[in-house]
Order: sequence, then C-alpha cells, then structure tokens
Amino acid sequence: MESSKITVWQFFVLTLSFLAGTSFFFIPGGLIAVAKQDAWIIPFWAGAAGIAAALIWIRLARQYPGMSIIHICMKVAGKPIGGLLAFLYITYFIQLSVFITRNVGDFMKQTMMPITPLTVFHSMFLVITAYAVIKGIETIARSSELLFIIMALTFVLIFCMALAQWDWNHFQGSFRMNVWESLVETRNIFGFPFLESLVFLMLFPFVQAKVKRSFIWAIIMATALLSLTTFFTIGVLGVTRASHDTYPLFVIAQEVHVGTFFEHLESTIALILLAAIFIKLSIAYYCSVLGLCQLFRISSRFWVTIALILLISGLALGYDNVVENIEFSQRYDFEYTLLYSIFIPCLLLLVSWIRKGWGKRREEPAS
Repeated sequence: MESSKITVWQFFVLTLSFLAGTSFFFIPGGLIAVAKQDAWIIPFWAGAAGIAAALIWIRLARQYPGMSIIHICMKVAGKPIGGLLAFLYITYFIQLSVFITRNVGDFMKQTMMPITPLTVFHSMFLVITAYAVIKGIETIARSSELLFIIMALTFVLIFCMALAQWDWNHFQGSFRMNVWESLVETRNIFGFPFLESLVFLMLFPFVQAKVKRSFIWAIIMATALLSLTTFFTIGVLGVTRASHDTYPLFVIAQEVHVGTFFEHLESTIALILLAAIFIKLSIAYYCSVLGLCQLFRISSRFWVTIALILLISGLALGYDNVVENIEFSQRYDFEYTLLYSIFIPCLLLLVSWIRKGWGKRREEPAS
C-alpha cells in the first residue's frame, strides 16, 4: 500500500470537491424540473442521508483502522467471499470513473465542440488523470488544493455578476410541493453525489487524524453549497428555463455581462467544470487502481493505470447520447449505489459484530 499521507485540510478539500464540484452543473436542472420553486430544499434531505451513510462508513473504518474497504472485505468475510466483495467494489469504482468520463465528454460535445468525437475528449482527459494517479494521492491532494481556490473564487465572481438578473418573482408559488413525490422523483441525488463518496473508504488510511470531523463537515458544506446553487439558479433563470436546460449554470455564465468588458464567461465556467471533473475522476480512478493493486498484490500501479485508460474510455461509449445517460442516472443510480454504500457496509458490520460476539463467548471460561 502507498505510504503517502494527506492532511486533514487536504482530505476536506478532496471530499468537498468530489461532492460539490460537478453537482453544481448536473443536479440543479433536474431538481427544479421536479420540485419547482422548492428544489433548493431537497439537498438538505439528501445531505442528511449522506451524513447517516458516512457514519456507517466511519464506524466500519474505525473497527479496522489503517485498512481500506478492500482489506476490510477480505478481513471480515475471508478470502473467497471477501475477495468477491472487494472485486465488486473495484468494478463500482471503475464504473464511477466511466460515468465521470462520459459526463465530461457529453458536456464538451454539447456546449463547446459539437463536431469532435467523444473518444477524443475521453482519451485526452484520461491521460492527464492517469498521470496524476501514477504520481500518487499526495499529488492529487495538492492539485485539488490549488484548483479548489481557483474554482471558489470564480464561482463567487460569476454569482456576484449574475445577481443583476435576479428576480424574486421566480419564487412565487413556493412551499407547495408534494414531499413524498419529490423524494421519490429526486432519489437519484442521494446516489449522486452523496452515496458516491463511499470511495473515501479507500482514502481513510492516508489521513493523518480527525477523519470523522473533516468528512462530516465536508458533506455539510457540500449540502449547503448545492442548496445555495439551486436557489441561485431559480432566482436568476426561473423555474421554466432552469428545468429545460441541461447545464443551467453554464447558461447563467453565457448571459452574464458587465458593460462590454465582462461578456461570454461560459468558457471560464467550462474550465472550472473540467477542473472539478479532474478532481473527482482522479479520486475514482485512483481508488480503482489502488483496489486492483491491493486485491491482486501488485507492487507497481503504472501498468494497471495505463490499462484502465482503454477500459474506461471504451465503457464510456456505452450510451448513445446525453439523454440516455441522464435517464439511466435518474432511474437506476440510487438503487445501484445503495448496494455498495449501505447494504454491503451494513452486512460487513453485522458479520464483524457476530464474529466478535462469538469470539468472546469462546474465550469465557467454562462455569
């Protein structure tokens, strides 16, 4: 296992960037289409569920300190069954990398370069990410620190300039949503991004201290920022426009102008999105490579990283278009992620509890 260490602040930045970076672009439109003016409330429910799931992961990690989810699976369930569970987690990490790669391809093709083939975007982005993965988790953490500051300042600048288009009339008819229907229709937000953060079970061993506090605070901050972004999108674009745009934040940047000096900031937003996707893809990609190396006891991750470029790039072409990608996420992402984020960790905790209880009984002297 890699002997590198990351600080609590770096872990916080990685978690927050993973949760909030791409969510700003892909989530608000879908939420607004379902919950209308009340869409900004939904992230709070999802964030609460995310914190509950995080407490399960932290409990599991504390029972087996210094171990990743791959090692925990084999420790609790034994080599045959535990190895199978570990392999399932690796396939999930790879599939998550595929989703992220396809998202960057769809975004670039739909907004910036419609003629360029998707494979070009996938290959170029994966090569850069693979280089970061080969360099290790410390390189990814340091890169995220720099990119996080740039992304935060850019968002604040664009939000401030877009306030000129704010209209409180867009919130007329608030607090009328059907709570249960909204929960069912927006359940995918539980999977993306909050339940996806289970990948950090691979990174807990690298953190020097205070994992729980840093992880929980990152989820809370991501929840607040996602709600604020959705609220801001409604106030600027209105429900009708925001719900019909795939990337409403990109549309806001297109329409921002201050005189004739600041205009057409969509290219800046595109760069910020690429930076956010880079951080998220680097984490998922790194966990995929690290999981394979741990499961099969591979000492060097270089060739594993290179080989995954071809696999991820090929699997990312599994959707015909961006609509099919969004449709899959809305219908199946929550159930698919729930298996890995809740069911298997709870099962591991249950088996661990049973084994410890059985061990204590055997150690008790005969009366």
